Amino acid sequence: MARGGRSEGKITVVVGRDSRVSGPEVIAIACDVLLKSGLDVVECGIVPTPTVQVMVQQTHAAAGLVITSSHNPQPWNGLKFVGPDGLFFPPDKCGELFRLADTGGFCAAITHGTLKHITTALQTHISLILALPYIDRAAIARRGFKVCVDAVCGAGGPIVSQLLHDLGCAQVTVINAEPTGVFPHAPEPIPCNLEQLCEAVVKTGADLGIAVDPDVDRCVLIDETGKPLVEEYTLALAVQFLLGVVGRRGPVCKNLSTTRAVDDVAKAHGCPIYATPVGEIQVAKKMVEVGAAIGGEGNGGVMLPDIHIGRDAPVAVALTMQHLAHFGGTISQLKATLSQYNIVKLSTSVQGVDTVAALETIKNSWSSKSTINESDGLHISTENWWVHLRKSNTEPIIRIIAESTTVAEATRICEEFKAKIEEFRH
Repeated sequence: MARGGRSEGKITVVVGRDSRVSGPEVIAIACDVLLKSGLDVVECGIVPTPTVQVMVQQTHAAAGLVITSSHNPQPWNGLKFVGPDGLFFPPDKCGELFRLADTGGFCAAITHGTLKHITTALQTHISLILALPYIDRAAIARRGFKVCVDAVCGAGGPIVSQLLHDLGCAQVTVINAEPTGVFPHAPEPIPCNLEQLCEAVVKTGADLGIAVDPDVDRCVLIDETGKPLVEEYTLALAVQFLLGVVGRRGPVCKNLSTTRAVDDVAKAHGCPIYATPVGEIQVAKKMVEVGAAIGGEGNGGVMLPDIHIGRDAPVAVALTMQHLAHFGGTISQLKATLSQYNIVKLSTSVQGVDTVAALETIKNSWSSKSTINESDGLHISTENWWVHLRKSNTEPIIRIIAESTTVAEATRICEEFKAKIEEFRH
């Protein structure tokens, strides 16, 4: 499929991996197959997933391959496929790729490709971020920020640490910095996994904490008291910065399960908001379609077209530091300027559930008193709350996600809709 990206001349694939212990073996196999297929390979080593996307664009490569399992448990590994535009393959293209692989029709090329190892990918990524016209390193340096980072022994330690130093932070403390792939705690950057970082923020007197996942596409913030802002507010703050501080105007894209705080910021600045099915590629496709100024997902994923259209934790870090420098107060005070919502997430097994009948019945009962979106399961939105019911793409469960102004209300909504779904269990 990489050959489909270029009609003539050299065909290059950029390859990188996160720090998982199975990574060296998998990347060796991947590079060997690509080379024997006649493709040139640029091998970046241990780098963030967004760095591979950036390098595909910067080198005008035909494709990219990332060996990673993102935030999943340590024993897992997987592949992410990047097209020549720097975007991940959409589902239909992944299906085409898998069909090609299943046919076993590949054969070795007469002339093998060449392998080039590079060590400059992280610096290329950092340099692009620092070159953004609204990043003022002097302004950030004047604040003398102390920052604590949890890199969970993934690919993020080197790039996030270097970026924060280059931005002028006075003190950068990184815990779990070495990219060993031996995760010291569950790697998904959600509050229950960030106790060590919260404690480190308080102990070091940091102005904020930053957590990233193993492949560094998600960024979660901790305030100066050691309290997580929760992952939803990384994107909301980034949108507030770009629209409110930089003055950019344009569409904002998010997925259906992302906080309404993003909508409120966009509306306050007269910008349209688009909600897509869950999945980075779904948001990316909509961003390309509408020419979005910014987008992302409420899991800590910020997507800034000024760099590339993909979730990018280093980009989120830079925007946060610049926003905080401009604001002048603390990160908790900055968060308080946004609408305050609470999201609760529950799930139930699909085993024995007639999901089609369940969602259709629920839709019919709410269609006259709410806004309905069926692009990804069933999304019901009222003035005071919303709920999203969807089958998981990776697990045999139905996810029930609700947002309201209080945890109690969001919990009540989740439990109410979960009970309704379970009425259809045989």
